[in-house]
Amino acid sequence: MRLTECGRGARVRVGSIHTGEALVQRLRALGLFAGEYAEVLRISPRRKVWYLATVCSTFAVGAEIAAQVEVFV
Repeated sequence: MRLTECGRGARVRVGSIHTGEALVQRLRALGLFAGEYAEVLRISPRRKVWYLATVCSTFAVGAEIAAQVEVFV
């Protein structure tokens, strides 16, 4: 399942991120990487932005990035 399919309050484990290496490294710095848990804090009304919390930080990703993150509920 993709992150874009998750609802508010979902606690997920990241399976993999299907994007370029530079973005993978940026997300890793925020605490979003394979095997790590994240919580969906909020989703914008038009489902354009996902607000996430990891052990390291709280941040937002756009729909294009969220669609590239495979997660397990």
